[in-house]
Amino acid sequence: MDRATNDATRGVFAVPIISVEGDWLNQLLGRSYPVEELADALEQIGCDVDDVLEIDRFRCPKCQQVVEASLGAEVTNHCNWCDYEQEQSFQRVGRSTVIRLDLLAARPDLFDVGGIARALKGYLGQVEGLPEYTVTDSKVVLQIDPAVDSAACHRPFIRCAVVETPPVNDVMLVSLMKLQEALHWGVGRDRKLASIGVYDLDTIQSPFTYTTLDPDAERFEPLGRGGEPMSGREILEKHPKGIGYARLLADHQRYPVLKDARGTLLSMPPIINSEATKVKLGSRRLFIDVTGISLSAVVKSLDTFVSSLVEMGGQAQTVEIRDSGGATIISPDLKPRQMEIELSAAKRWLGLPLDSDSLVKSLRRMRLDAAPVPETTDLFTVRFPALRTDFKHMVDVFEDLAIGFGYKNIVPRYASQATTGQARPEDDVSDLVRSVLLGLGYSEIMSLPMTTEELHYEKFRLPVPEHYPRIANPKLKAMTVVRSHLMTGLMEHLRENRRAPLPLRFFELDNVTVLDPAAETGAREERHLSIVEMGKEASYASLRSIVDALLFELQRTGIYAAVAHESFIPGRVAQLSSDGEVSGVLGELHPEVIVEFGLDHPVAIADLKIMNIK
Repeated sequence: MDRATNDATRGVFAVPIISVEGDWLNQLLGRSYPVEELADALEQIGCDVDDVLEIDRFRCPKCQQVVEASLGAEVTNHCNWCDYEQEQSFQRVGRSTVIRLDLLAARPDLFDVGGIARALKGYLGQVEGLPEYTVTDSKVVLQIDPAVDSAACHRPFIRCAVVETPPVNDVMLVSLMKLQEALHWGVGRDRKLASIGVYDLDTIQSPFTYTTLDPDAERFEPLGRGGEPMSGREILEKHPKGIGYARLLADHQRYPVLKDARGTLLSMPPIINSEATKVKLGSRRLFIDVTGISLSAVVKSLDTFVSSLVEMGGQAQTVEIRDSGGATIISPDLKPRQMEIELSAAKRWLGLPLDSDSLVKSLRRMRLDAAPVPETTDLFTVRFPALRTDFKHMVDVFEDLAIGFGYKNIVPRYASQATTGQARPEDDVSDLVRSVLLGLGYSEIMSLPMTTEELHYEKFRLPVPEHYPRIANPKLKAMTVVRSHLMTGLMEHLRENRRAPLPLRFFELDNVTVLDPAAETGAREERHLSIVEMGKEASYASLRSIVDALLFELQRTGIYAAVAHESFIPGRVAQLSSDGEVSGVLGELHPEVIVEFGLDHPVAIADLKIMNIK
């Protein structure tokens, strides 16, 4: 994994880039393709190829892991895995041609060389149809302690597997670590929902226990710190991975851990594995666990990880997981899933000349199986691997169908009806408004369209209406109200920039939602403009001059009338109407509103309707 992923542990959560070694990919494919041809095929199946280049690999003298040089660097002296750094360069261990890919979060099955090889075998015509994986019994058992789902430690879900592989070499070891970190990013949401641990099974003994430890009492040697036993709390305070992910255990009184039959501590998820159980060169039997707070993310991560190891030559084996209630789970379950699709819908969505044969052939090229539903002519049953977690609806299968058909095989044609595009009226007006305010020295912001009752009404000294645009089943407590004015976003922006030099001048131009019983849906949208100024010169007069200048450019005449408004200082607020659709309120905010938003300077603000949205 390139540096982008490791930066996530330091607060920079960027889309990672992986480097797939061309020689190893050809080895898994069983043929020698030019790297450029592989890169083109990857583009066709939906991967975002960044570049094809030569990179050097170095060995960390501390943890002995192989480290790839940064883009354009000829040497490296920093290890991404244990964070070790020295003045002189690490020892170079080789150079290879790699394909650099931006990870596609929706396709975790394409996060590594094993998954990519599986997809390319079908696309390049080597193998067709569903890859089915034989899973045998490892006789390994894991017991779940109910303490992992208590108030003191809430990380309740775990799934496991055993994989026997060819002896691990440098290339495979790097690939395992890349896939682990990629799944942490793409599925585990930076280890919050799910995190993966991989161990050398020959160094530990079944049965295993998923339990908890006292953060200050029990000690073990974390990965990369052999000979330095640390308590759980010390790891969060001193180890690079602990510091990076300490937030995930911040509210825990006890930390989740895995132990073996001899009491050896395997890991403290989701932070770090132990040094004693790490996978190393020559390891052949791997024990894999995935823990988390989302069962879906845990299962998805395990299925993807294990399937990729099988593509690299591994043999998957199950683990018997026993919970405190006596229930038994056999993990992993790699049996194929299935759904039904409609041929007529596929033709309508894609515009392709599909028939029964071409549909089946195209899907088999994408490593899927398809067969007509008995006694029908339009329905097909599509079987897909467990790792294809991106299939939620038949339109997801249609995307694979189009790729399997081949974008290069789609014949371009003119649309049956020619149309001429033009800007919507509100966008023409918005462009003029934006140009005027930018010329007057204001900066544009964009805020979220959803907020809360407290921020939208109460902090402005407004009563919460009996009826207002409200989310019936909000996913987040911070998103319960659809905004009906734009002042909330501007005030929050002022609060975030309150230490910046004054005066601060911002505006926002966007749609708001207004309840309207006469509308078909009971609500309609209006294009609003909100303007704010904070500083010692901020006043009704200064803001009125800006609004007048804007009205002049819009060729409108404004009419101002005194009005009482709870959010503003009495006598320093006006209602605006005009000879067009422009209307609204402007004035000096009440001191109580200013204080409610954590500010301590005068604020003048306007919230204006520019026009209705047709």
